[in-house]
Amino acid sequence: MSRIVTALAIAFQISLPLQCIVAYRLVKFAGEVKAMEVIARVGDLVLEKDEKNRIFRLISPDFSLTAALINGKQVAIVELRNLRTKTQWISKPVPLFGFSTELNGVQINSLRPSDDGMTFDGFKHEAKNGSINLQFRLRHRRLNVVTTTWLRAFDGTSAIETGFVIRNEGTETVTINGLNSLALTIHHSKPIQLFTLTGGRYDGKFPPSSFVMTERTLADGASCEIFCGDEGRSSARDIAWFALCLASKDSSVTEGIVGGLEWSGRWRGFIQRQGDTVTVRMGATEVVHHLKPNSEIISPSSFLLLFSGDLDDAGWQLHQWQEKFLCPSMPPNFPWVQFNSWFGWATRIDEAILMREADIAANLGCEVFVVDAGWYIGCGIGDFGHGLGNWAENRGKFPKGLKALSDYVHQKGMKFGLWVEPERVDLETDLAKQHPDWLAKRDGRVIGGGRYAHLCFGNPQVVEWFKERLAKVIVDYGVDWLKWDYNIAYGLGCNDATHGHQSGNGTYAHTRGLYAVKAFLRERFPHLVIEGCASGGNRIDFGILRHVHTYWLSDFTHRAANVRFHLTGAWFALPPYYLNTWVVHEGTTVTEFRSRMGGAFGISPRLAQWDKATIERAKKCIAEYKRLRPFILKRRFLLTPQARSLQDWTIWQFHDPESDSGAILAFREQSQNERITVRLKGLNPKKRYELKNADTDETLIQMGEQLLRNGLTIAIIETGGSALWWVKGK
Repeated sequence: MSRIVTALAIAFQISLPLQCIVAYRLVKFAGEVKAMEVIARVGDLVLEKDEKNRIFRLISPDFSLTAALINGKQVAIVELRNLRTKTQWISKPVPLFGFSTELNGVQINSLRPSDDGMTFDGFKHEAKNGSINLQFRLRHRRLNVVTTTWLRAFDGTSAIETGFVIRNEGTETVTINGLNSLALTIHHSKPIQLFTLTGGRYDGKFPPSSFVMTERTLADGASCEIFCGDEGRSSARDIAWFALCLASKDSSVTEGIVGGLEWSGRWRGFIQRQGDTVTVRMGATEVVHHLKPNSEIISPSSFLLLFSGDLDDAGWQLHQWQEKFLCPSMPPNFPWVQFNSWFGWATRIDEAILMREADIAANLGCEVFVVDAGWYIGCGIGDFGHGLGNWAENRGKFPKGLKALSDYVHQKGMKFGLWVEPERVDLETDLAKQHPDWLAKRDGRVIGGGRYAHLCFGNPQVVEWFKERLAKVIVDYGVDWLKWDYNIAYGLGCNDATHGHQSGNGTYAHTRGLYAVKAFLRERFPHLVIEGCASGGNRIDFGILRHVHTYWLSDFTHRAANVRFHLTGAWFALPPYYLNTWVVHEGTTVTEFRSRMGGAFGISPRLAQWDKATIERAKKCIAEYKRLRPFILKRRFLLTPQARSLQDWTIWQFHDPESDSGAILAFREQSQNERITVRLKGLNPKKRYELKNADTDETLIQMGEQLLRNGLTIAIIETGGSALWWVKGK
C-alpha cells in the first residue's frame, strides 16, 4: 500500500489523507503509477490522463481538478485545489459536479451505488476556443440510459462550466424530474461564510430588497434555500449565484468558490453544511420530462470559479471569465450612452416629439436613441399593453413611417433602438384571435390576466413566427438596438401538451424557445445590440447573459440612493455593462447623473422641458461618463460596504491595472459627516499617483503606499452631494 500511496502522491500532488483514501478506492491497481500523459493543452491549461488507472486531471496556474474511477466503475472528483492559496477543497471522493437528477423516482448522480446508478462508459475531450471540455459518459445498465456529463475549463481563468445531456438508448420511456447541473460537494473544517444575492424586484423603500448582498455563517447543520420565486421569472426573488468563502481572523474574505446557474426559467438552489461537508444543489425545476427511446434532454449549464482575495477580487475574476467566454462580444465604446423615451413620455410619443428629442439627445452626446413602448398599431396614449402582438408601426403617430424617424436619428450620428415585448399578447389583437392555440395555458386556463396573455415559446410555431416577425421589424425600421421586455409572470408554466412540449416541461421548453429566437437574431444581425428587461431586473441571470448585451436593473430608478444600492450589489454577479440605469425626470443634479455611472448609463426625461442650465449640466456629465467608461469596465473596489442606511456613504473606486489609472466616485446621502477617509486598493505602493478633483481641480500627489495604508480623505460639504476624483499613476 505504501508504494501505491507514494505513486498517487506523484500523480495527484494531493495531501496524504486524500492519497490514502484514493489509494484505498483504487486498490485494484498496484505498482508504480507512471507520469500522467498530457493529452491536451490550451494556453496555460493542461489536461493529463493516466489511461491504465483512469485518472484525469485539469491543471492551470490557478487550480487543479482531478477525476478518477472508483472501483473501476464510477466517476468521482478526488481533488479540487486552489493552487494560488494551496487550499484543498475535497478530502474524499465526491460525485461529478455537473450531474444530478431524478430518474424514474430515484435520485442519481455519478456515485450512486451501481446496482441502480450510473457506471463509467467512456471518456472523451475536446480542446478549442480557449477551453478544454471533459466529457464523461455514464450508463444506467438496467434502463440503458446514458448521460454525458461535461466539465469545461478555460484558459486564463479558474472557472469551470458543468452540465449534462441525458439520452434514452433503451426501449422504454423513462421519467426525468429536475435538471441539477450543479451538484457541488466540498470539505473544510474551517468556518465558511455564505453570500447570496437577491434579484431585481421593484421596491421604493431604503434599503431596498433588490440586489441585497446577504452574508451568513454556514455553521454545522445550517442550510439556505435560494430560488426564482413563485411568479416564475428567474430573478424575481434571488439571483442564481452564491459565494462560499474562507475568512481571516478579522472576518475579511481571503478566498472561496463562486458559483451559479445559467438558466432563465424556474430554478432552485439548496446549500447546507453537515460537519465538514458542504453541499450545493442547483438546477432547473418544474421539469418532469418523459424521455422516449432515442431521444435526449439537455440540462442548463452551471459554473464554479475558485477565487483568491476578497469579494471585489471574486467579482473581477468572474467578470473576466464572463466577458471572454459567456457574454456576446461588445461593440466599440460600449456601453453606449442611451436616450430612452419611456420615463419622460410613456406612450405619448409621436414623430414630432421624438424628432425634437433626438435633436437634443444628439447635442448632449447620446449614442443610441431608443423608442420605448407605444410605437405600434393599437397603442394610443394609455396602457402600453394595448396592441401587443401587432408589431407594426402606428401610422397615426408616425405619418412618415418609423423608418423615417430611424433615418433621422442615424443622420444625427446615433444608433436607433426599439422596444418589444414578444412573450405577452393583447387578446384584442389579430395575433391572439387567429392563434388561440399559441396562448400558454395551465390546467386549461390561459396564463395572464385581463386582456393580456402569455404566449408559449415552447410551441415551435411561435418561435418561428417571432424569428420572422422580429427580423422584419429590424430590417424595416433600421433597428440597431432591440429592447426585449417581459412584464408578465409565468407561474408554473404552460402544461398544454398540444403545443409541442410535454405537460410537465412547459417552463423548460419556453426558456429554450426564448433562447432560440434571440440566438437567431444575433446570428442574422451581428450588429444588433439586445437589451434585456423584465419589469426591471426580474429575469437577469447567467443564461440570458449569453443572449443580451445589457440589462435594465430595476423599474425603481427614481431615487439615486436606491440606484447606487442596486449597482453596488448586482456588480458582484454581473459584468458592469449589464448594469443599465438611467437619469429620469425626478432629478437632474450632478449627483443624480453620477449615481447612474456604475455601469451602463442613459437618460429618460422630457428633454424638451429642460432649461439651458440643465442641458449644459447634462452635457458635461455625459462627457464625464464617457471618460469614466473605460475604467468602469475594469476593476471596481467597494471602499465602503453596501449602504444599509441613508446615513451611510457609498464610495466606488474604478481602476485599470494596465494603465494604472482610474477614478473614485463618492456619495454622501444624509450622513452628518462631511468627510470620510478610505484606503484605496489596487495601487502600486512604490509609485506616485496624481489625484485630481473633477469639481474643484484640487490636485494631490501621493505615494501609492500612503494611499493604501493611510487612505484618502474625501470631503463633500452638502448632503446629497458627490465627489469625483481622477487617479493616475506617474
